[in-house]
Amino acid sequence: MRRKRESKNPGLLVHWPVIVFGSALIAIFSTLAYNAFYSTPPSPGPGSGAMPVHYDRAGDAMPFPATLAPASFKQTEVREAYQTAKEIPEVLAQQPCYCYCQRKGHRSLLDCFNTDHAASCSICVREALLAAQMHRQQKSAEEIRRAAGRIHD
Repeated sequence: MRRKRESKNPGLLVHWPVIVFGSALIAIFSTLAYNAFYSTPPSPGPGSGAMPVHYDRAGDAMPFPATLAPASFKQTEVREAYQTAKEIPEVLAQQPCYCYCQRKGHRSLLDCFNTDHAASCSICVREALLAAQMHRQQKSAEEIRRAAGRIHD
């Protein structure tokens, strides 16, 4: 009669279900943690009623961020929007930006103009030009905000 070969490490054979189960749990929790950390939250879409971030008072945004020079842009609308940011930063600081660039750290429409972000974003440009037009009509920052919100609902 042959003798069964004894395992050199019998403890490993007994504990293999625990090792497999533990490894699976670690993989699942690692995946969940990775997804929670690196995924961006869904942005509220049009009609959701959620207004993007903005300052309620211009003083809360002080000191205003420096904006890029309007002359450095070739497109007329873009240049005018950057000029608006330079001339009335207190108004743009009180306006939300509906391209939802708050995910990039922007706290108001004014922040879009301290980089070249607005140059490639028609939403930012249109909102700045709307704010300039309404400001010339002596509308308050709140009235401008409501008008922009109606456009994006």
